[in-house]
Amino acid sequence: MSTSIPVLTMPSKLVKHNRAFKEWAVVCDALRKGEMIALLRKGGIREESGKFEVTDKEFFLLPTYEHQNANLLRPQYAERLSDHRHPAGGYNIVAVNTFAIVDTVFPLKRDSDLLHLRSEHVWNEEYESLRLNYNPYDPLYIMILRVFRLPGDVRLPMAPEYVGCKSWITLA
Repeated sequence: MSTSIPVLTMPSKLVKHNRAFKEWAVVCDALRKGEMIALLRKGGIREESGKFEVTDKEFFLLPTYEHQNANLLRPQYAERLSDHRHPAGGYNIVAVNTFAIVDTVFPLKRDSDLLHLRSEHVWNEEYESLRLNYNPYDPLYIMILRVFRLPGDVRLPMAPEYVGCKSWITLA
């Protein structure tokens, strides 16, 4: 993992939009701590346009608990998964504490290109293979992010429209 990535504190200017990108809670935490900069994405089953697109270049990260799987993470992140489990009985409140700006988005051209990105994300080779082979006719996108910590957690009700296999949501 890259350890020299500076983690920036969110500028004090007011962010004037309400888009959020859903990602595993353990991944949001690694991004927030500056331990990774790359997301791998093909998209959820219910994307707004039917396929994955980067619709917003700036967004909040909304931590999710669905589909988190220790078997798909590198060992040091799998160990942390117990800190990022779905609360028993569900969760009614979600804490948003991270803001991201997309630096670069590109489709993966060759599977071997993932080798160069391994130090920039938390997933293991099994996850990479699953992503590559899921809907093989769709490209696997790499998103390079600049990540900012919010001054504190913003606690929001977990609205029904936030749930499900979609990458992008609009916060109420």
